[in-house]
Amino acid sequence: MNKPMEMDLRDFERELKLLVSKATPEAIEQGLGRAGLQLLTDAVIQEPTAPLDEGWLRGSASLFVGGKKKAVPPKGRKGKEANSDDTRQGKGDNIAVAGFNVPYAARLHEEHWTPRREKSSGRKYLEKKLIGNRQTYFKIMANALKGIIG
Repeated sequence: MNKPMEMDLRDFERELKLLVSKATPEAIEQGLGRAGLQLLTDAVIQEPTAPLDEGWLRGSASLFVGGKKKAVPPKGRKGKEANSDDTRQGKGDNIAVAGFNVPYAARLHEEHWTPRREKSSGRKYLEKKLIGNRQTYFKIMANALKGIIG
């Protein structure tokens, strides 16, 4: 089983907590869902992209918000959904978990490798988006909460 990736996003979390303290659960869930879907989209279209070199990586993207499925791989795919067994989140928690569920996803994310078919792909295809686009994801959350916080 692959270990979840850990990153230090304390600044992002602090700003997000200020917004969340005044928001409704529905608005939070909507904002986290939109930001999570944007992260998965960015992982596929922005360099370095999630690789195509090894099978079904891109098609295995999954998103859970507060323990509820928001986006999962197509039916009929083998394997479990990304992070579906993540015990850190439960129903009602303000947590979005986005990832890819094939067994080799973490290896391709973490290890140095040379893409064969798609030169735009590469390692850290999720982490670099999360760090580099954090303001975009924060704005997505802010827009979902805008009507609530005034």
